[in-house]
Amino acid sequence: MAPSPRKVLFVEDEAALQYSYERFFEGKYTMAYAPNGAEAMRRLSDFEPDVLVLDMRLPDTDGIELLQRIRETRPTLPVVVTTAYVSMEPLMNVLDLGHSRYLVKPYELSELAAAIDAAG
Repeated sequence: MAPSPRKVLFVEDEAALQYSYERFFEGKYTMAYAPNGAEAMRRLSDFEPDVLVLDMRLPDTDGIELLQRIRETRPTLPVVVTTAYVSMEPLMNVLDLGHSRYLVKPYELSELAAAIDAAG
């Protein structure tokens, strides 16, 4: 029997990127989306993802702040951070946000799939 697909919560406010994720990962993952931090916190409890894909720039919150809040309730949840800023690396190291990987935009969706599959 095949294992059930990983549940991935994408926290991303760009509709075009959400659409790309849906098309590329259809059938590979069970997916849910949150366009902002408030919705991400709601979806964390009702969807219970295996992996979180988190954009650092959100309309209602800073991604780092959101990740710190998530860590309070889900300290071991694997997170793949997506950012347009190469300068994030030192910040990721300093914050000790364990179980995290990050990708700098633009990235290939196959790179994101490899990061999701390797997480956790």
